Amino acid sequence: MTDLSAVRESLIKSVTGIDLAEVRRDMTDLKEQVYQRDNNLELFQERMAELELALEDMNWMRLMAGGQQEFSREGLRKITELARMMYLKNPLINRGVSIKALYVWAQGVSIRAKDKQINQVMQDFWDDEKNKAELTGHQARMLKEVDLEVEGNIFFVFFTRPSDGRVQVRSAPTDEITQIICNPQDAKSPWFYLRQWSEQTLNAATGRMNSVERKAYYPDWKYNPVTRAAKFGNVPILWESPVYHVKTGSFSSWKFGLSEVYASIDWARAYKEFLEDWASLTRSYSRFAFKMTTVGGKKGVAAAKTKFNSTLGNAGTSAETNPPPAAGGVFIGGEGVDLQPMQLRGANVSAEDGRRLLLMVAASVGLPETYFGDVSAGTLATAKSMDRPTELAMRERQVFWADIIKNILLFVLKKAIEAGRLSDLATLVEQPDGGEMESIIVWKPGVDAHIDIDYPPMLERDVQAAVQAIVTAATLNGQPIAMFDEPTVARLLLSALAQDDVDEIMTDLYPDETGSIDSAEARIQVVTARLAEAIRKAVTHG
Repeated sequence: MTDLSAVRESLIKSVTGIDLAEVRRDMTDLKEQVYQRDNNLELFQERMAELELALEDMNWMRLMAGGQQEFSREGLRKITELARMMYLKNPLINRGVSIKALYVWAQGVSIRAKDKQINQVMQDFWDDEKNKAELTGHQARMLKEVDLEVEGNIFFVFFTRPSDGRVQVRSAPTDEITQIICNPQDAKSPWFYLRQWSEQTLNAATGRMNSVERKAYYPDWKYNPVTRAAKFGNVPILWESPVYHVKTGSFSSWKFGLSEVYASIDWARAYKEFLEDWASLTRSYSRFAFKMTTVGGKKGVAAAKTKFNSTLGNAGTSAETNPPPAAGGVFIGGEGVDLQPMQLRGANVSAEDGRRLLLMVAASVGLPETYFGDVSAGTLATAKSMDRPTELAMRERQVFWADIIKNILLFVLKKAIEAGRLSDLATLVEQPDGGEMESIIVWKPGVDAHIDIDYPPMLERDVQAAVQAIVTAATLNGQPIAMFDEPTVARLLLSALAQDDVDEIMTDLYPDETGSIDSAEARIQVVTARLAEAIRKAVTHG
């Protein structure tokens, strides 16, 4: 600093009382604080997501903008990761999820439409090998139920071939959907799903996999605006790949679903830790098997030790000179020598003391404790009956999935109509709805477009009683009133007998609406043979 600058600063300080050197130091400190703040901002945001998971312990929930209460996307991601780990690792969580999947899908499902052409479009979609891998195959349906329970969200993505309207379904990983944009005037009308993912590409020349970070918006399957922009902001919109979002476990106002096992995680951990502590305590009690009392002081103790000493447990010994007594041997002691087994009665903690923790897990997944391996709590009747709340919960899940399947099939039918496959049965009418166009299927008069989705009986029933009930309902014990037609009766009987593929059998029996089998007698013979085989299988496996 020059002398002139020093004189100027001295003059300013004497007149105003401001020390410019001190001001410079304060400015330097302030810049350093701002720098540190910017560097710590990202870390702070990451820590906030972790702290959200701890808010429950303080009986708080973070308030979001607009007065809504919902976990942030990062908080949901961490909950989902924890739920996946618990499903894979914890037997109670795994059992609860698997039981629901078994009740919904283990016996299959029957899907049909009365109209032959409509039914053919549906069966083509259902039998597509790629769709079987994602949804329509048995294993795929089981895994989708697991995904829904553990993650709370499924994002189905539809791909349509314009030439014939063929639809293939896939699902985007839950973690890749980072944002849902809804109609500003209607929070329950989603518009776009922001997907961020790492796309893997193979370099055939080098054999290496290359990773490219991508980002795109997918429209909701019901969102059909009048004007379709190519981008939302700077991010492209993939209009040809609409998304059907299925969520569960959360509130209706939430954009994302929540893992259904979230409520049981803490109690499943507590039960696991209780059993671990019980096993450790039991091992510690079992360290000493016998208690021996002898006379003679130190010499007596040394002598007893010598008597019981064995080198079998010592590594590196070449010969055994004092082997331990065989099991069931007799101990013979002199006067004043007493050998008794250690008494653990009353000292050990029973494993049954943790039952209340198990019941909390059972309550959170909606299943009684009999489903978690405690056969002592059940009776013979549990093989053919179920408590009403559990039965209703399982039935509700079946109805829930039936609605999902029906929505997907309606989308498939729309695309088939657009491609001209069902043009003689229906037309698509576009109706304006604000800034959107609503696409409605208008079936021509006489077309029965009803879709039946049926599950086999959930509980084991008396086959003979079920068949007799159907026969009685169909014939009214010989009364002239006909309640059901022949195909309906056949379908009911096959369902009562829990056949694996009712649709396939019905196709063989009734290839078309009129039936290719000429006489009623011939059809009766075919139906009788089929039903006899079904009854034989039911009796054999029952």
